[in-house]
Amino acid sequence: MSYLRSSARRRLVALCAATALAAGTGAVLAPGASAGTAGWTAANGILTADMDGTVSQLYEDGTAPVVRVKNAMKPAWSPDGSRMAYVNQSTGRVNVVGHDFTGPVELPVSTTNSILADDPTFWWGGSQVVFTLSGRLRVAPSDGSRAQQHLFATSQEGCDSQPSGAVDGKLAFIRSGTTCSGDTRYGAVWLYDGAAGTFKQLVTGKANAPAISPDGTKVAYTVGSKLYMVNVADGAVTALLPDETGAISKPAWSPDGTRLAYQLTTTSGELQDQVLDLAAGTTKVLYDSPSTAKWDLAWQPLRKNAVGRVWGADVYGTNIAASRWTWNTVGKSEPGLMNASSAVLVSKDSQAYALTAPALAGKKHGPVLMTSGSALDSSAQSELKRILKPGASVYLIGGTSILSSSVASKVSSLGFTPKRLAGTSRYSTSVAVAKSVTSSPDYVFIATGTDYHSALAAASAAGADGTSGKAVVVLNDGNSLTSSVKSYLNGLDPRDTYMIPVGASAKYALTHTSFSNWPSTYTYYPVTASTHEGTAAALARSWWAGPANVALASTDSWRGGTTAASAMNIFGPLLWTSVDSLSADTKSYLVKGAASINGLAAFGGTGSVATATLNSAGTAISASSSQWTYTPYYDGLAPATSSPATPQRAATVAPDLGELRTTAAQ
Repeated sequence: MSYLRSSARRRLVALCAATALAAGTGAVLAPGASAGTAGWTAANGILTADMDGTVSQLYEDGTAPVVRVKNAMKPAWSPDGSRMAYVNQSTGRVNVVGHDFTGPVELPVSTTNSILADDPTFWWGGSQVVFTLSGRLRVAPSDGSRAQQHLFATSQEGCDSQPSGAVDGKLAFIRSGTTCSGDTRYGAVWLYDGAAGTFKQLVTGKANAPAISPDGTKVAYTVGSKLYMVNVADGAVTALLPDETGAISKPAWSPDGTRLAYQLTTTSGELQDQVLDLAAGTTKVLYDSPSTAKWDLAWQPLRKNAVGRVWGADVYGTNIAASRWTWNTVGKSEPGLMNASSAVLVSKDSQAYALTAPALAGKKHGPVLMTSGSALDSSAQSELKRILKPGASVYLIGGTSILSSSVASKVSSLGFTPKRLAGTSRYSTSVAVAKSVTSSPDYVFIATGTDYHSALAAASAAGADGTSGKAVVVLNDGNSLTSSVKSYLNGLDPRDTYMIPVGASAKYALTHTSFSNWPSTYTYYPVTASTHEGTAAALARSWWAGPANVALASTDSWRGGTTAASAMNIFGPLLWTSVDSLSADTKSYLVKGAASINGLAAFGGTGSVATATLNSAGTAISASSSQWTYTPYYDGLAPATSSPATPQRAATVAPDLGELRTTAAQ
């Protein structure tokens, strides 16, 4: 497998969707707010237990457990409760299933049942699953889109096991030594802060079974037969149930942080599942059995994911609404909004010249705004003045036949600096845009210039690295490359630059062109599927590892797709759907990625994405049809009754195109 550059693998992506407040209101916020867990409240869902080869549901009224998954052990719930991970005893691998215990996703763990993965835990906002394998901690995207990697660098590793992850990127684990000799079940409790990249030893000695609290501030653990809790900030240790005569093991936090479940082995040998109320100090027996071997416990959080609609009076109003949804007014700072550095103008009547604009907008840190080709529309003028400081750059895509000199003159008269990027055609213009993004691209997407679906999905991905990005999009002309695009590609080295054709015609055009400066054989990374929706989903799987947010747009609207790709841009992929029903390929992507996808925004009114379609999307990413909240953003503004919550932050693994690697000969 070929892994991409380490700097890209370390990329963090902010979660732009806020989850619901305890009151039940919630809002999908625009991108850019700071990390945190405040406001992302959770109710307590079901409690599950590893019970002698099955994952079973426990009941607080003490009735007998019900088997939910067979040949399964070590359950763990995603932070929103939409997915459960467990170790498949038949394969030795980690599986991820829905809240209804169906629809497994098997993480691509390189092992068999002779070497079991162990102790899976969701990390960050659910984007990743961390687990133990052969004495080391491994990490993989929770959607199963790519292979596991070592979590820590070799110089940072010890004999590490029993990870317990928090939504804010903290991870508690046991380190039994520098090598895995002796009894590796016990050791010191360590904390890894994924956001800071730092390590901290919390507890020395022979501890076991660390469980980090939902807010990441405390870690419960056992030493011998006793239960303890350590404060992450100052290391203060509290003994819990010090007078208990039985042996306590496997603590698990309730999602609301008020209780701890654990297994108690009584002095008579009975096994009990109990719950400790931390405030009251009281305990309750959920289930006891003299014969059933019970192991790990896991408690399902019920957090409400966020679904929003961003729209205006028409498709052009939606374009302005999306900019308002994303970017601050100059001189103001609203929670969740960003400060624009520039803007990109495209003609609202020219699909061909808008296709690569979202990639440029990601690099230049601003919106893509639509205007008439002959004059700068008043709505675009107002939006430029709202978001940009005097002197800021405004990029015009296309020659004067696409955006007239009057448009450039008006931009200048408003106090901004017009910068035209143009060629003699849509194809040479795509090269001009690419060169404005970077002179030395790491990734080059190639997509047809005669249809917007693949190009806009590619432009969304290319803009994903923001101002530091070195990914570009150029256009193929049917099954061939124009001379301008061929010359541009010929000036690059496929041994240093990833060539990524998106769609069948792009793949054909690339592989049926002779490049004089290229080696006789070269590698490229094709992304293809049988539908537009499938191609966008396949690209999202390859480029984003467990995204926290997605944008949804109608397959029938290039304007809606351009707006959606620009507004979501660095925070998640562009997905396509039919108007009246959620497209199958898109639904499949959402279901598989539900553990990490906490926010979804549709762009356009009900004529673009019908209410039923948006409802289906919300259900696909959530723990049930009721575990998400809807916020309308007409003209890009939240309703006055909405109470925005604090946005989260989620780590991603960088693009990993290894499975797409293909060799071609000239």
